[in-house]
Amino acid sequence: MRTAPQPPTFDEETALRRLGNRVVAGVDEAGRGPLAGPVVAGAVVIPPDLRAPWIGRLRDSKQLSASRRAELYACIRDSGVGWAAGVVSNEEVDRLGIASATREAMLRALGSLPSRPDFVLVDGLPVDLDGLPAKALVGGDGRCMSIAAASIVAKVTRDAIMLEEHARYPDYGFDSNKGYPTPAHLEQLRRLGPCPIHRRSFAPVHEAMSEDTTDSVRSAAKTGRMRLGGLGEQAARGHLERAGFTVLDINFRCPHGEIDIVARDAEAVVFVEVRTQRGRGFGTPEESITAGKARRLIATAQTYLQTRDDLPSHWRIDLVAVDVDSQGRIARIERTENAVTGGG
Repeated sequence: MRTAPQPPTFDEETALRRLGNRVVAGVDEAGRGPLAGPVVAGAVVIPPDLRAPWIGRLRDSKQLSASRRAELYACIRDSGVGWAAGVVSNEEVDRLGIASATREAMLRALGSLPSRPDFVLVDGLPVDLDGLPAKALVGGDGRCMSIAAASIVAKVTRDAIMLEEHARYPDYGFDSNKGYPTPAHLEQLRRLGPCPIHRRSFAPVHEAMSEDTTDSVRSAAKTGRMRLGGLGEQAARGHLERAGFTVLDINFRCPHGEIDIVARDAEAVVFVEVRTQRGRGFGTPEESITAGKARRLIATAQTYLQTRDDLPSHWRIDLVAVDVDSQGRIARIERTENAVTGGG
């Protein structure tokens, strides 16, 4: 007969505080294995004098139902406990690799706590936390109260993000699979190709990108599951990535307007306007952008640059024109550099 797992304890935190570590944080992550979405870390500091009945219900998040996780997350959030979440996007996962992205998520969570920890208890294997004293505990989310709480913060935060992404990309079932490679998710990935939040560096996504993208787009068009504009943006993103661009953002919005894709080449930030049309050509790409549209694109690009201080000063606005024929096939993809003058 299988016995129930032992609940986590405060043994590790108590021992560390006896050594003079006043602020002891637990940290854990969610989302290393999915093919889509961010990796998220939670960090929690439970005060030693906190007396609350919910603490005794803390468990590794994997042992809890979604409703119980949500209940405990609300208790952590509302009970004076120090907590924070660190989120690293799928683009950053692709750029950094999953191990470094997980470390970055932990650093962001720890850096957002109300007080800098004196010591950190980490679930899993040792990780360098930029000089913060730390101890790794294999299976720590089932052994240590602070890590168990952190696992709940990470899991609930990430699940909420994936529910929001499901509303944007409903064909992939992110509401149920949360980005993990379930058979249904893999089938949709094969049929439709990746969406903007898929991790391009993960093998199943990379393989899907290597398949005939025309078949993916045609399938999506025939079933009516993606707007024509969405088809064009997906095709344009693939075109840019195959040309060596790094996609930084999609559908950036501000009061001035919207930029479909923000990318980077070797020397510049590239703001991309995507124009998709079915059945006939665009004429020249430049003719599709009016003077008013050009002014809005420039203002939106300048607004985006004000939000980032880690990008090159040189920038431009390109146009990607996409023709989709009546059968849902990509008939043409054409990129025009500096389609709108006024870049940096």
